[in-house]
Amino acid sequence: MTKPRPKTGEKRITKLPLKIDRLPQSAQDAIKHLYDRGRTWVEIAEQSAKPYSSEWDKDGGGFIDWPNVDPDALDLFPGLRLAKSSLQRWFDLRVSQVRAQVLAESAKAREWAAAFAGNDLPGTNAAVMNAMRDQVFTLMQQVGSGDQAKFLDGLNVLSLTLSRLQRVELLGRRVAVEEKAIQIKLDLVKEKAGRLLGEIEGKDGKSAVALTREDLLEKVREIYGAV
Repeated sequence: MTKPRPKTGEKRITKLPLKIDRLPQSAQDAIKHLYDRGRTWVEIAEQSAKPYSSEWDKDGGGFIDWPNVDPDALDLFPGLRLAKSSLQRWFDLRVSQVRAQVLAESAKAREWAAAFAGNDLPGTNAAVMNAMRDQVFTLMQQVGSGDQAKFLDGLNVLSLTLSRLQRVELLGRRVAVEEKAIQIKLDLVKEKAGRLLGEIEGKDGKSAVALTREDLLEKVREIYGAV
């Protein structure tokens, strides 16, 4: 039993050649351009049968230079015109579905990048991730559909690694802050110690270095009260 032809929007199991694929790229680009400008398939089919004009977008002339089309391809278009059904099928498979796939992969790439490339990444990691954000989609387009799962697995491993690097950097920043706080406390202790020695020497007229431990404790009690 013959399988039904895929409907508009349905993917084909195998990528079979289409008649319009045999036309020059300029003709295929013209079809996309006209449809994106709001022309119907009937209108595009009618324009394809008109005599060719290099200014077809302005004067409404034909956009296919039939005399210069590959003779083998001409046999596929006996009336030297495109059929509405062929146009619709070709556009769905070669343009609409491809655009939908591109959007889906672009969204997947953005989702992946956002998972570990937030705006608060510190230092060099932020620069690296910003560059990677721009390249992820391009890389996903270059690998085949069968390799995309492996590609994404690799990205997830890289994501985990960069997340760990981020935690290490944040920990380093926290340690630096704590070290600065300790240094401030040490400076205050030194300052208080200096004032204390100055007061001791001022009251006794004797160098604090020459005082015994008991003398120092006694001087501290006299200046700051009994402890």
